[in-house]
Amino acid sequence: MPSSAPVLSVLDLVPVSAGRSRAQALAEMIELAHTAEASGYHRYWIAEHHGSTTYLAAATTVLMGQVLASTERIGVASGGIMLPNHAPLVVAEHVGTLAELYPGRVGLGLGRAPGTDPLTASALRRRAADPRSFAQEVLETLAYLGQVPDGLAAAVPGSLLPGGGSPAAPVCRVRAVPGEGTDPQTWVLGSSVNGARVAGALGLPFAVASHFAPAQAEAAVVTYRSVFDASAPTSPEARPRVAAVVNVLVAPTEAQAQHLFTTAMAAAARVVGGCPAPLDPPSKDLEAWRDLAPGRQDAVEQVMALSFVGTPPDVAARLRALAERWGLDEVLVLSHAHDARARRRSYELLAGAWGT
Repeated sequence: MPSSAPVLSVLDLVPVSAGRSRAQALAEMIELAHTAEASGYHRYWIAEHHGSTTYLAAATTVLMGQVLASTERIGVASGGIMLPNHAPLVVAEHVGTLAELYPGRVGLGLGRAPGTDPLTASALRRRAADPRSFAQEVLETLAYLGQVPDGLAAAVPGSLLPGGGSPAAPVCRVRAVPGEGTDPQTWVLGSSVNGARVAGALGLPFAVASHFAPAQAEAAVVTYRSVFDASAPTSPEARPRVAAVVNVLVAPTEAQAQHLFTTAMAAAARVVGGCPAPLDPPSKDLEAWRDLAPGRQDAVEQVMALSFVGTPPDVAARLRALAERWGLDEVLVLSHAHDARARRRSYELLAGAWGT
């Protein structure tokens, strides 16, 4: 269980709205970061997506640098960098450079999902993403950052190997400069028990992607705690630390919130229905999204099942209840609205009700 009350953070996929340019969407990211900092949010997480007409977070560390440069206090983390798409040394160098420039403010979230379609994944030269390979690359990244003790072989725990198995060979001592010694807080991101097992075996914090995989989220959190190895040399605190992402839209009235949330439902329906596009304007018809995913409406509802929509006190109360039930240390809020001002206002209202 958390040692203190959970903190509230922002997850940004950097969406572009219909009728807006990509440059405008990127500028709106900076404006949202300003709002998040002024409202008292703990951290600003930026995702990784490639080849998307909806989300512009392809160059995650570049966007992190822009947010860090335009703010003063708020933490900024990758939410996350999809490690099989990148060489661990390059990840350590990029994140380590940011950590040198902005000490104490940079976090590193590592995931193993493709974050794109198979063809684009191939163009990224994506490597194996099974739990064992992912765990090895997490350890390699930690070694470059200096988070693996000297003399320790960066080897995958036996619990992650088929039938136990033997540890992998030590990582060669290549230096990440900048990077080594910067010690950014490192999280493992996952949407299932597989990612949870990697995080737990390494004793690292775990962030569950419950915003799009809610059905597996609670099982992943339980699994993470059950396998957490407090004695792992990579464990920074010797206790489990859990974050979860949820979909949120807050407005002064329930009706306004439900109206604005039709944009998020349409975005999910477009992804599930195979017709992604920039964010649609909100619809007066709360069920209009169903036409965007014919025959797959149940799948859309399952994806968006963990959504909190309503007035500030109602949403804040329900988020606190979830945080208590799952024992969360950090709640990541993801809000989609076609109008950037309405999106920023949603975050402001929630922060006021939460008491950031």
